[in-house]
Amino acid sequence: MQTNKEIYQTLIESYNKGIQEKNPGLIREFLADNSVEKLKDDAAFYLEILQLRAGAFSLFGELNEAGEEYRKGYSSCSKSGKWIYGLNWALQFMAEFSFKRGDDKVESAMNEGIKVLDQAFQDLPEDKYQEFYHLCLTNVKAFMLLTSGKREEALAIFNDCQFTPVPIPEYNDKESLQMLFANFTKGFAVAIELKNLDLLMKLMKVISIDDQVLYSQGNLFRVFYETLVCAFDMRAEFITEFNAMFKIKDALNSLTPEFSKFLGLIGEQDFDKLDEFFKGFDKE
Repeated sequence: MQTNKEIYQTLIESYNKGIQEKNPGLIREFLADNSVEKLKDDAAFYLEILQLRAGAFSLFGELNEAGEEYRKGYSSCSKSGKWIYGLNWALQFMAEFSFKRGDDKVESAMNEGIKVLDQAFQDLPEDKYQEFYHLCLTNVKAFMLLTSGKREEALAIFNDCQFTPVPIPEYNDKESLQMLFANFTKGFAVAIELKNLDLLMKLMKVISIDDQVLYSQGNLFRVFYETLVCAFDMRAEFITEFNAMFKIKDALNSLTPEFSKFLGLIGEQDFDKLDEFFKGFDKE
C-alpha cells in the first residue's frame, strides 16, 4: 500500500511529465487519476495536487472544473491561508481572457470569480496587514466587476479601503505582501478605464515611496509612470502582473477600451499620447 508521500510524488511526476512534454493526453491521464482523494488527511499534499489539477483543467479552458478542484480543498485550508487559497481560486477564472470565447463567457467567468472572492473577504485574518489583504481582494473583485459590465459597482467597492502606504520595511521585503503587489495592476485598470483621478491617486499613494513625486504638480502621466517604474524595480510580482495584463490587452479591447488603449500606448512608448490620455482624468 502506497504512503501519502508516494501517492503525492507519483501525481507530481505525472503532472510534470505532461506539462514538460506539452502532451494533452498525459495531462488528461493525470486528471483521470483520482488517487488525489486518498490524500485528504494530509492537507499540504492534498491542496497542492488540487491546485495543480485546477491549473491543468484551465489549460483546456474548463474553468468550472478548475473551480471545482479548488472547492474540494477549501475546508482543508488553515484559517490564515483561506483567503489566499480563495484568491487563487478566483484568479483561475481570469484564464477566460486568454481563450477569446466572447464577452458572455467572460461575464460568466467573472461572476464565478466574484462569488469566490466574497467568501475570501469573510475569511481575512485579523492581523496588522488585514487592510492590505482587503485592498488586494478589492483590486481583483473591482476588475472582475468592471469586465462583467458593472462599472459603478467596480468603483464603489473601493469605498471600504483605507489606502495606507505600504511601510518601507515591507516594501523592501520581497516576501512581504506579495499578493498585494501581484494584483495591484487590476486596481489601476479600474481607475484608468474609468479615468478616475481620485482612485488613481489613492492607489498610487499605497505603493509610492516618494511623496515628493506623488504630490508634485507635474503632469499626471509622468507621476504615474515614475510610480510604476519604481514598483517595477522593487517588486518582481508587480511587473509580472503588468506584463500578463499587457498580453491580454486585445481581449480587453471591447470590455475595457480605455485601459486597453493605455496598454497599447505603453507598449509603443508613446509618451506624448500618454500625456494627452491622462489629461482626460476627472475627479468625479
